[in-house]
Parts: sequence; C-alpha cells; structure tokens
Amino acid sequence: MSGVHKRCYYAMRLEFKILARICGEYLPPEYPYDVFGGPRTIKGTDFDNRVDVLPVADPNIMSMAQRVTLAQTQLQIASSNPQLHNIHEAYRRVYEALGTKQIETLLKPPIKQPEPMDPAKENARALQMKLLTAFEFQDHDAHIAAHSAFMASRMVQINPQVYALLQSHISDHISFKARIEVAQQMAQDPQLMQLKETNQQDFKMRFDSAVATAVAEITTELVQEEIQASKAKQDPLVRIKQQEVDLRAMDLQRKAEETKYKQEQENQRESQKLNFQYDRLQQQDQQADNRLDIAERKLEKK
Repeated sequence: MSGVHKRCYYAMRLEFKILARICGEYLPPEYPYDVFGGPRTIKGTDFDNRVDVLPVADPNIMSMAQRVTLAQTQLQIASSNPQLHNIHEAYRRVYEALGTKQIETLLKPPIKQPEPMDPAKENARALQMKLLTAFEFQDHDAHIAAHSAFMASRMVQINPQVYALLQSHISDHISFKARIEVAQQMAQDPQLMQLKETNQQDFKMRFDSAVATAVAEITTELVQEEIQASKAKQDPLVRIKQQEVDLRAMDLQRKAEETKYKQEQENQRESQKLNFQYDRLQQQDQQADNRLDIAERKLEKK
C-alpha cells in the first residue's frame, strides 16, 4: 500500500504538470471575469514554467499509518502476556511509529536486570538498603561466609534493616546450595535417575523433600555457629556499654531520618507553591490574550 500510494502521488504530480502546460498554451490571454486586486491579462502567464503546480499531500502517510497499526498490534499482543514480552520496548516502537521525538524523556528507563556481584559489593549495597540477588552459579559457601562475617560487625548489628536484608540474601544462597548438593547426590543414584525419567512428579516431590532437609541442616549449622560466637563475646559490662552506644547510634539515625523527612516535606510544599504560581501566571496570560483578541475584534468592526 505504501508503494501504491507513492505511485499515485507521482502520477497526480505529472498530471497536474500536464494540465498546467495545456492551460498555459491554449487558454485565452484574458480572464472572462474581473480579477479582484489584479489585472485580467495574465491568464496565460499564470500557468507558465515559472510556476510549479504540485499536489499537496504526504506520500509517506500510508506507510506511517501501517507502522502505527503494526506497533499498536504488537503492543496489544505484548500486553496480553507481559511475562513473555518487553512492554517498554513495545511502547517505544509505538512512539517511534507515531514520529514522537525525544522518546527517552517520555518513557521511564527500563528496569535493569540484576548482575552477579562479589560479596564486598553486595555488602555495600546492603548498607544502601538495596535488594541483593543470588545466582545459582556463584560460590555460595564464600558468599555465606563473607556476609556472616560482615553481619557480626557493629555497623550491621546496630542497623536491624541491613541485618535483615543480609539474612534474607544468605537464605537465598542456602537454598541454591541445598539444591546443588541434593542434585549431585541424586545424580549418583541410578534408581532416582530412572524415576526422574518415568515419573517426574514423584521425583520432584522427593527432590523438594531432600532440599528442605538440606536447608534445615545448613541453617541449623549457621545458627549454632552464631550462638557460639555470641557466647564468646566480652563481659557483661562491656556489652552494656556497647548497647548504650548502639542506642545512641540508633537515636542519631532516627533523628537523621526525621530531618530528611521534614526536608522532603518542605521541598514538596515549595514545589506545590511554585506549581500554583506557575498555573496562576498561565491563567493570567491566557486572560490577557483573550482580552487582546476581543479588543482587536472590536477595532476591526469599527
């Protein structure tokens, strides 16, 4: 359809040129009626070679309509099952088909997929209260050991949110570690491998049960190590002093969060005031333009 539309445009342009040439050659030199604001003896020269007669149209409008239709269809299909599609890319293609400029300022940036990190970077992200992601191919023992050691530091001990975040991340590594160990153990048992081929549902139930047992064993071992480490701490007086320091640190953190919250509220109020003033100025400009239009119309009538 795009090619047909462009050829129709090209044929119409040629036809207009032919009509203009015929009019310039065979029309009488004068118009048979009065020409408002000009002479009557220029009828033939109106269609000479100095004037181009072209159709007013856009030969690309058909292809643009097709692109918009295809992009909308893609977006509709992607929206029907967002788990299998990139919705951000579907919307970007719709805006491209519409000819929208600066699409990146209109669409939010896509959410980046998490990438594997070393334990030190993960500890740093935990202090920033950012979510951590564990991957199956990582060295789970090394990650668990690094995070457990970091959780024993005073910086994490006085911050329950960071502690909980790291504990959740360690649980993910425990789950992956248990699954890998169970899979390796079952791979050495020919009967279970045969069961996997004949009855996958029964094999999955056994696999999940073995994983749960392995997770319980690993978790119990880590908890016992933590209990022993806590017993080996300093005497009660030092512990009390540390608790006082922790309470002071938590109080300072609370005050800092309150100050930050108050500042955000103040910034929001100032932003609302600026938006209100901007809207009021726009209304005043619009009213001034309307008054000018009315005054011009009255002058034209006079």
